[in-house]
Amino acid sequence: MAGINTRDIPSNSNPWTWKDPRAMSWQSAIRNLSPVLAQDAEIYWGEPVSLALQAALDGQGDWTPELDQEFARKRPHQREERREAAVKAALEGMAANLEAERQAKAARTPTPEQLKAQLAASRNAAYASLAQQHLHGDA
Repeated sequence: MAGINTRDIPSNSNPWTWKDPRAMSWQSAIRNLSPVLAQDAEIYWGEPVSLALQAALDGQGDWTPELDQEFARKRPHQREERREAAVKAALEGMAANLEAERQAKAARTPTPEQLKAQLAASRNAAYASLAQQHLHGDA
């Protein structure tokens, strides 16, 4: 499926470790067919990640654009998984904030019954005030 003739691969070599155009084509084909398999091959046979990248992945160091570029180059599938997880976490956080805002607004917004009671109380207070003024004005 990847267009690789296994008869062209010597039995004592690993094409994942080759550094020629043929290997790049082969690795690209494997990445397209099976990103997880390709990532496993990259981790096992590929170039190791730097200590700084490993520290950042472990939460022990700062994430920089240079480390992100290294991550994209050396572990593209893992990087995509990490990006998708970050997007999902951000969306879930936004949804939780939105729900909290809705609940807070609902708690601050009076119900129709409460509005009617407030209106009745306001009218009663206004009538009482007018009646009080009228009584004092007549006296």
